Amino acid sequence: MKLLLSLFFAVFTSTCFSQQIEIVDFKKINATIKIDTIQQKVSGTFEVEFEILKDTDSVFLDAKAMNLNEVLSEKIKITTSADKIWFKNSFKAKETYQAKFKYECEPKQTLYFVGFNTYVSNNSSQVWSQGQGKYTSHWLPSLDDMNDKIVFNINYAAPKNYEVIANGILNRKRQRNDFNLWEFEMKKPMSSYLVAVAMGDFIKFESQSISGNTPIGMYLSSQDKANFESTYKYHQQIFNILEDEIGVKYPWENFKQVPVRDFLYAGMENTTLNIFSEEFVVDEIGFNDRNFVNVQAHELAHQWFGNLVTETDSEHHWLHEGFATYYALLVEKEIFGDDYFYYKLYESAEQLKVLSDQGKGEKLLNSKASSLTFYQKGAWTLVILKNLVGEYVFNQAVKNYLEKHKFQNVKTEDFMSEVEALTQVPLDDFKKNWLNQSAFQSKETLEILEQNELIKKYLKLAALREIGLNEKKEFIDEALDFPVNDYLGQEAVYQLSGENLELAKPYYKKAFETNNIYVRQAIANSMTKIPKSLQSEYESLLTDESYVTIEKALLNLWQNFPENRHEYLDFTSDVIGFQDKNVRMLWLTLNLITSDYQPELEQEVFARLSQYTSPGYAYQIREHAFGYLYQINTFTFQNYLDLMEGVFHPVWRFRKFCRELLDTLNKDQVHANKLKSLVNQFSEKQKTFFNNRY
Repeated sequence: MKLLLSLFFAVFTSTCFSQQIEIVDFKKINATIKIDTIQQKVSGTFEVEFEILKDTDSVFLDAKAMNLNEVLSEKIKITTSADKIWFKNSFKAKETYQAKFKYECEPKQTLYFVGFNTYVSNNSSQVWSQGQGKYTSHWLPSLDDMNDKIVFNINYAAPKNYEVIANGILNRKRQRNDFNLWEFEMKKPMSSYLVAVAMGDFIKFESQSISGNTPIGMYLSSQDKANFESTYKYHQQIFNILEDEIGVKYPWENFKQVPVRDFLYAGMENTTLNIFSEEFVVDEIGFNDRNFVNVQAHELAHQWFGNLVTETDSEHHWLHEGFATYYALLVEKEIFGDDYFYYKLYESAEQLKVLSDQGKGEKLLNSKASSLTFYQKGAWTLVILKNLVGEYVFNQAVKNYLEKHKFQNVKTEDFMSEVEALTQVPLDDFKKNWLNQSAFQSKETLEILEQNELIKKYLKLAALREIGLNEKKEFIDEALDFPVNDYLGQEAVYQLSGENLELAKPYYKKAFETNNIYVRQAIANSMTKIPKSLQSEYESLLTDESYVTIEKALLNLWQNFPENRHEYLDFTSDVIGFQDKNVRMLWLTLNLITSDYQPELEQEVFARLSQYTSPGYAYQIREHAFGYLYQINTFTFQNYLDLMEGVFHPVWRFRKFCRELLDTLNKDQVHANKLKSLVNQFSEKQKTFFNNRY
């Protein structure tokens, strides 16, 4: 009986949820939200306006574990359940109602408090949201459904030392005794999952689109302000290319971008506000390895594809991700050239072909498909379609689709009907092969790829991978001729790996002499055993403008030439690397295990490395620190406590890393005993996890 009741409740809840959109249309939400950084909770005054479509006695908003503090509407009864706020009355069709109340909650997800409660001094703490899909209701009463679009006007009360960035236009900022009130306004409706806020020690850089119609705000943490030019390189060009390619003007009031620590993804396309991972904040050297261009273009493209027109459900998710991936590639084509564009298409085609050949291919119209399918197969679908119907028809169909369905929810047939209206012939074969076929159509993609001369040459060179160097010397030599192509040069170097070093040496020398940063990076990645005759050339990699190359080269040189370790450590002592401090962390570790190098600083150096496990640092830095400490088999009690904190980290990759490292440590009796001695210092949640697991 209990099981039957549970099933009934699940079905009832689902049915109730799906039917509500036929009963009520939520029009506008006005709220003033106070974010408490001490108790890490939210409180607010909330007002909602809704139109009744059919007579009913109740409607609801989604609200996870929220406490109702005060009802401010006399004529509407307002109550809460575990995951909803209910509005009850004799509601009449075609009538509009307002409900107002005060609430508070402690968000378990979606709104993240980062960098608080840490022993790191001068730490820059942040608060940011990530509501992708249907999670905004963990901190703001809203709708866990994309199909009801609402105008959100939200004010944020924040401590005075914070900058606040949110959806829409900042109308004004008012000072209060202990906080500032930031008042934001949206003029057009959006789905609830696109509501966003970021708070932190940010500084703002202002610009405008090339057309001059759209204000652009770009933010950085104050400590990273020197990296503005390299992080936001091409920002105006990206905006202009997308407006031109899409053929529809940017549909919102402004556009803002802010990097945050420990973000769950590369970026998120909240309406008017792209929140992205701070790993893309780079200096001029870092730009060569890890630039923000693709993510910036992808999230900006979502302002049309996902925000302006929104999928009805996940079966049509490619209408968001496939389009954003495709248009981001067009941006990169304009900035980095045709070879880059076609090589990126080739890479994704290879991934999709491997999956398909393994029998794991997925239909594009599959609500449970992987990111590879939604993003890359989705982009390829548009490449194929454009090639099939021609550029004019494709571009006009996209424009018609956006203008006809703006601020609405769409299905794949809404887009395809616009294409077929222009071709005036059905595209049944295309829909069968690209929308509803699991197998990847690699023959069609190859025909597109071979329109590019680079890809033709690359495929010929790649076909020689299993052939010995003596039989392909002239091809390797030609691939390294000046001016060397990035992709052909890298492929040539990777094919040298595993060959007889004496035989390969002339080609390695030629590869070094290309001075191509990516060809030389391929050497650093593939050559771990360095012959004495190439030592000086290999040492020159430490001067390359690539933190990937420097990190690899430092480690390989340190291992191959012990007699020169001091020299290598001296040379790289001031190199930090990316935001994750990749070079610095390696340097600290090598310093510690080079026993005769700065022995008087051993404790100080260990303290520097050890402190990076703290929650006060980005999870990427923490992961490096834990990894290196494990390799040198040295953990402090604080490191163990930091590791336990990590097992519940919101970023699943880091959470998984911490749990696996904890498992490994507990197999060693020394580590296991030390961890057990700290159990009473764990939080209740950590203690339960630890005791149940070990």
